[in-house]
Amino acid sequence: MKTGTDARTQAKTAGDETQRLNAKLQFRLTERTAQLEALKQELESFSYSVSHDLRAPLRHILGYVDILQTGVGEKLDETSRRHLQTIAQSATQMGMMIDALLELSRAGRAEMHARRISLAALVEDARRDLRDETNGREIDWQIGDLPEVHGDPVMLRRAIVNLLSNAMKYTRNRLKAKIEIGAKNDGRETIFFVRDNGVGFDMNCTEMLFGAFQRFHRPDEIEGLGIGLAIVRRIIHQHGGWTWAEGKVSGGATFYFSIPNPPEEST
Repeated sequence: MKTGTDARTQAKTAGDETQRLNAKLQFRLTERTAQLEALKQELESFSYSVSHDLRAPLRHILGYVDILQTGVGEKLDETSRRHLQTIAQSATQMGMMIDALLELSRAGRAEMHARRISLAALVEDARRDLRDETNGREIDWQIGDLPEVHGDPVMLRRAIVNLLSNAMKYTRNRLKAKIEIGAKNDGRETIFFVRDNGVGFDMNCTEMLFGAFQRFHRPDEIEGLGIGLAIVRRIIHQHGGWTWAEGKVSGGATFYFSIPNPPEEST
């Protein structure tokens, strides 16, 4: 029969072992997090360097194509002229992709300057930025009550511009576009969303939506390089939040992001 002393000794031993295992787990978690962060920085630096290094040969390609088109273009047959035009168009497209890659890299490397900001003000700023894209279109904007959040105003404005531009792009074939913007704070975080009545998407492809250069429509149907949502995800992850989406083919889409409350505001 165990005595009280034996029971206390066993309890202390078990407690010490639990603390040791927790400390070991915490150390491994910290170590793995540091490794992942280092890998992320390395990949971003690599992307940035490669993008810069690609610019020079790309300029050479475009330069020599221009020389050929200007100097001997009239002497070439129709097929050869068409080939040169295809080279020029492909090089231009590659240049746009390099610019987008640099933009994505900068989004992951930018230093945050967080403060208390109004989501309502950021949405109005974003709509002003996109005013030219609304010309000639009928858009029903439905904007709910938007709270304040703690974040970097420049970064979050950029994320909201990308989400609104995305909604406008994918509702272009609607006679009357409907774009709803809302948010709620549940005490731990603020969840912001942009909902539209556009072409939507297959939910099986949800995670691919936030990848770089992921496209689900031909360029002649929907313009763009497929980089906007990847930038949104980078920005929101820097804020410690999450991004996700819901949609249905031909049934519209809703894109969400969350911004955690500062520790002193969380309940």
